[in-house]
Amino acid sequence: MKHSLYAACLLCAVTGISATAAEPVMLDGMVITATRTLEDAQRVPAAVTVITKEDLAKRPTQNIADALAHTVGVYRAPVADGSLGAELSVRGFGSGDILVMIDGQPVNSSWNGSVDWQMLPTTGIERIELVKGAASSLYGGRAVGAVMNIITEKGGDGFAGDIRLSYGSNGTKRGAFDLKADIEGRWTFGLGYERRSTDGYPNYFFDVRKDKKAQTPSAFGDLPTSARHRYIYGSPGDKHNETDIAKLQVGYRLDDSRSLDYRFSHSRHTYGYRNPISFLRDKDGNPVFNGTVAVPGGTVTVEPGDFLHYSGEYVMDVHRLQFSDTTNKLYATLGYTHRDKDGYSTPGAAPSDLTAARLNDWNGPGWYSFYPSKSYDFNIYKEWETDNHSIVAGYHFRRESFAQTRYDAEQWRDHKHGLTPYEYNGGKGTTHAVYIQDQYRVDDQLTVYTGLRWDRYTKSDGYSHKLSKGKWSENDYGSGTYTQLSPKIAAEYSVSPESTVYISYGKAFNPPVLYQVYRNSGSTKPNPDLGPERTTSVEAGWKWHNEETAIEFGLFRARTKGYSYLATRNGVRAYYNFDNPVTRRGLELSVTQQLHPDWSAYANYTLQRADDDGDTIYDIPRHLLHFGIEYNHRPWNILIDSTYVSARQAEDDITGALRSEDAFFLTDLSLRYAVTPELTLQGAVTNLFDRQFYAVEAARGRAYTVSMQYQF
Repeated sequence: MKHSLYAACLLCAVTGISATAAEPVMLDGMVITATRTLEDAQRVPAAVTVITKEDLAKRPTQNIADALAHTVGVYRAPVADGSLGAELSVRGFGSGDILVMIDGQPVNSSWNGSVDWQMLPTTGIERIELVKGAASSLYGGRAVGAVMNIITEKGGDGFAGDIRLSYGSNGTKRGAFDLKADIEGRWTFGLGYERRSTDGYPNYFFDVRKDKKAQTPSAFGDLPTSARHRYIYGSPGDKHNETDIAKLQVGYRLDDSRSLDYRFSHSRHTYGYRNPISFLRDKDGNPVFNGTVAVPGGTVTVEPGDFLHYSGEYVMDVHRLQFSDTTNKLYATLGYTHRDKDGYSTPGAAPSDLTAARLNDWNGPGWYSFYPSKSYDFNIYKEWETDNHSIVAGYHFRRESFAQTRYDAEQWRDHKHGLTPYEYNGGKGTTHAVYIQDQYRVDDQLTVYTGLRWDRYTKSDGYSHKLSKGKWSENDYGSGTYTQLSPKIAAEYSVSPESTVYISYGKAFNPPVLYQVYRNSGSTKPNPDLGPERTTSVEAGWKWHNEETAIEFGLFRARTKGYSYLATRNGVRAYYNFDNPVTRRGLELSVTQQLHPDWSAYANYTLQRADDDGDTIYDIPRHLLHFGIEYNHRPWNILIDSTYVSARQAEDDITGALRSEDAFFLTDLSLRYAVTPELTLQGAVTNLFDRQFYAVEAARGRAYTVSMQYQF
């Protein structure tokens, strides 16, 4: 895993697309920006983790979150693929506060700002750049905790290809191909397809409160107790999911300096549950899915519908057209992200006589929530160079919208037929922004970066239409506008050729999530007055690199005002801006050491804490430790990774029960063997010691994967 530091998202990332404008190339200790200016990674004041395509090949990954799981400052809950619990956080910020892009085009949902990691490609990637810290001075909204750019490959010399196949535990399969071509140095083409699927494993467990009014039991069970003092009675079963991703790239070089590049990806992801599990037993020991169960001091009552869960389907298209003029240093891009299908269904009451086998296929009435969203982005910027200054300035336009429909479904697993709408919600958000940043080289040792972005954000066209007792009520909401200034100032100082220190101060913001502003659903009301979350960040660091050792140390603090949360005020339940500030703070330490020409080791540690005006927020782990050792001597590559995560929700630790999300320690092993320069075989074991614990959902046990990669 290569780690690099470069300036406040680097000038190459001003619009979120310049990182690909001139295809930067990662060199030892250097980075080439969009202006093709060679930058010393030691001389820039920002922390960036760069994951190369070689790094990605060393570990089996089912999604991009897996690829980042061992990097400093990153927590990835080790739960079922496609789960909401598979959320990735950086320095305590979730994906709603992390701007995620594919080739510079944002892919965060316009519905709630989150990211479905399963929808992002894992093959055909040149590298992933993760920039930590506030970056709104360059990127605007959502660039609060971090910015991630997934940069895909494009055609090289001649014709080349990459084929990958893998199979693993729980029926986990992965197949992919990527083709790329360059025609006479004028045209480039890329084509790819990736399919991932798994039969899944039981990961989500249901619980219920004890009924103190004892009834006559019809079943018995030795039920475990959760940390919330509720009885765990079963699971919806194995969580299966499927993902298909198709990709296309076409590039045309107009002349030696000007080029056009178009990239497109289409992703589809579905998930559901099979083979429900009940811990309840009748007198003959058979599982029971309906009845009253005797427990100490009372009873609990369950129904067959309790053992069903969700069925989800998501489709996303990402388009990006870019123009680059490297002579005049002018870059422009037009992007479109369309989450065409985004939603899930839930079952209604199921018949009382359903068995486990019949629950698998039961397709009775239920509900379906469908919330597609769109976003359009246009960026244009230009760079100027003087003896001591590198200046970049530009304009950014963004339009995002969502339209939710909620249905009564005749068959809850069917998302196309027998649907009767009973609720509509929708709204738009529009951003106009201008920005400027200056890199001032004071002398050979000191460089100062200053930047400022002005955003004008308008929320508009909000509506909520609901059917109640045969009549529709229609509510339309007025527009609201606010402006945001996002300054940033940073400095780096070269103490010696190996050592650099830096400090950075910046302000970031997150515009109000559209569904929190305009959705009128059940007991939750819309809040058109909801404002942005505003975060002030301070960061300082030191880095020391030579040919064998790399050490990076940083301190960070981020204070958020106006935090959005669900609450009841004056009898109205809605999302409001929190009065008390939320503060995240911590330190990061990363060490990479070449022990021998064939052996290397790494370790990184993050100490972090989040609190709400002094009250600790327990769902953010306080301690994160990743470490590993690698043997690399062709034809062998052996990699052992370990992760330690401290307890979350510490107030429940005394119970030691399922929902306490206790501390865990995981070890993964990967072995690769190059049969020929073109053909590589790989075997991997995740959760090598088969640790069992609960992290939002029940974690995956020991799993095996075998794979093959062929390049030509």
